Amino acid sequence: MIRKIEHLQALCKGNTKRSALALRACKCSFQLAFIKLFVMVSFTSFVGSFPCVAFSGSRVGGSPASASCRSFLPVLGGFRGSVAVGCARGVDSLVRLAFPSASVFRVSSFLVGGRVSRASFALRSSALVSWCASSGGLLVAFPLGACPSGVRVSSSFGGCGSGSWGSVALGVGLGCSVLVVLPSSVVGFPAPSSVASRFRLVGVAPCGGALWLSSPVPFPAPPVGSQLSLF
Repeated sequence: MIRKIEHLQALCKGNTKRSALALRACKCSFQLAFIKLFVMVSFTSFVGSFPCVAFSGSRVGGSPASASCRSFLPVLGGFRGSVAVGCARGVDSLVRLAFPSASVFRVSSFLVGGRVSRASFALRSSALVSWCASSGGLLVAFPLGACPSGVRVSSSFGGCGSGSWGSVALGVGLGCSVLVVLPSSVVGFPAPSSVASRFRLVGVAPCGGALWLSSPVPFPAPPVGSQLSLF
């Protein structure tokens, strides 16, 4: 009889420990969900404080960058300011679909020598970013991968083969607020120190990637006691 009682006590003790662990896990899950919701609500309010938003990103359809953009755009569904974007496929096409009234910067408007050349794309990107900066707007970029090592923050366009990162560097150089949305497959902020040092991690994107911001406008802080590492 004594052995049976001891056995039952051990079972009860084990069940109590498992219940405590389950309760702790449930509490952490709830806290995580709350922080994510706070960041998204705060982010929507943050974007809404700008008079305009310009978009830049990978031209590759079906890429992780396009997937990030597709998940991200619904957050801006209530945005009432001006929107500008390029004429390319990939990210540009998703933005044009989400914002039919957006101003489209077409590469055909920037002919060089009477035709569209490589320089035309740089001129188009430069015009888009300059418009955003001069209007006090927010530039949102969806790069596909790492930033080329030769890209530097500057007041003139220089993407070293990457229009997205060139736009990011130019935006920072012109004093524009810039938000970089990275896919979940990208670790850290893969850019030269001259660019990376201008950005800070502000949260998680709907796609599971990270949100990096360079802006004089303060981003709302997470609830007290929360950590970005929880994302």
